[in-house]
Amino acid sequence: MRRNIEHKGDPDDMVRAGENMPEISSEIVAIKPSSAMDRLRSLSATSRLEEMEKNITMDRYIIPEMALDGQITLFYAKPNTGKTLFFLKFIIDGISNGTIQAKDVFYVNADDSYKGLFAKAKIAKQHGFNMISPAEAGINPADVIRLLDQLSESEEVRGKIIFIDTLKKFADMMNKKSQAHFFHVLRKLGTRDVTVIIAGHANKHLNTDGEMIYEGTSDTMNDIDCAYSMHRISDAADPKQVVEFRREKDRGSVVPRVVYRYRKTNSESYIDIVNSIERVDDGVAQELSLAAKHDEIREKYEPVLLFVTDLLSAGKLIQTDIIKAYTGGDHIKEEVTKSGFTKGLRNLTGIAWSTARDRSNNNALVYELIGSANDYRRAKGGEGVKTRKPVKPRKPSSGETFRF
Repeated sequence: MRRNIEHKGDPDDMVRAGENMPEISSEIVAIKPSSAMDRLRSLSATSRLEEMEKNITMDRYIIPEMALDGQITLFYAKPNTGKTLFFLKFIIDGISNGTIQAKDVFYVNADDSYKGLFAKAKIAKQHGFNMISPAEAGINPADVIRLLDQLSESEEVRGKIIFIDTLKKFADMMNKKSQAHFFHVLRKLGTRDVTVIIAGHANKHLNTDGEMIYEGTSDTMNDIDCAYSMHRISDAADPKQVVEFRREKDRGSVVPRVVYRYRKTNSESYIDIVNSIERVDDGVAQELSLAAKHDEIREKYEPVLLFVTDLLSAGKLIQTDIIKAYTGGDHIKEEVTKSGFTKGLRNLTGIAWSTARDRSNNNALVYELIGSANDYRRAKGGEGVKTRKPVKPRKPSSGETFRF
């Protein structure tokens, strides 16, 4: 930062008026101010290519296969998915294998309890990187942003790696102006080859396609370089937690999907859990991912799943009888529209039930329960499906159809 320093010289050193003054030319030279076009040209990056080349380093991964240096990368998930856990693991591994230097890492932890901060600060000290909590340091997140803004003007910040946990502590997620200022500062840091990795939150509910929704405005996705959503694809109570990272936005060579798992039991310390994190083999990851996708579909169409599971518990049924049961069922119609029911019936095929054509019954589509559907109901807290009087399969009447 430049400061104006007032010069206070010796009065004897000052030139007396009229002594030893150079002769002033009578010719007046007019200095023409630069035009708007000249000023516009001066903004062109082509005039600073040499300087830019010095600022660019070889691409390297700060987080394996997902976060490139010099970029802004967002990782978002629902609460308790393990964002901080994974960040610490990636930092420790990066320091251990020499990918990053501990002194370059600044972890800004603004979303933790005092006890949680203490545990993580101990880990940071052990491995030599910086753990900063605005609350513990007696400042607020806005002060951190102002400090980063000042650092963006300095060469001292070049090549540093900044973790921000979490984004909503530093910007109002529903205020575009607040986010614009925040990301403007981050972009200025990017010109100094600073890497920024951000933890964000996902909405509680999924979208209509059963996919995770980022908590905030679309401006966030526009302002970052890369984004990954983090999905826990294991049961929350399992001692082996499995998390899938799915690429949502990219600039550069980053993987579309990667799966990690870690051990989580009450008998283990936080650092033990961090150290247990390991990448899952691609083959196993694919199987786990498919199983998780099926769970998401079951969750999304749960009313349809439970209703049809109840029907099929007594045996096979043709499609017409299932639709007839829906039409006569006031409770299910309150929960699911007709189009939603047919969509659920279709999407759960192969997951909760199988279908086959019955040539002896006018080629009717026959549904048969898959055992896992009943298992799912038990997992939701029930004792299996309720037994009801079976619906006797019948031949569809002439011209009776039901479109999917």
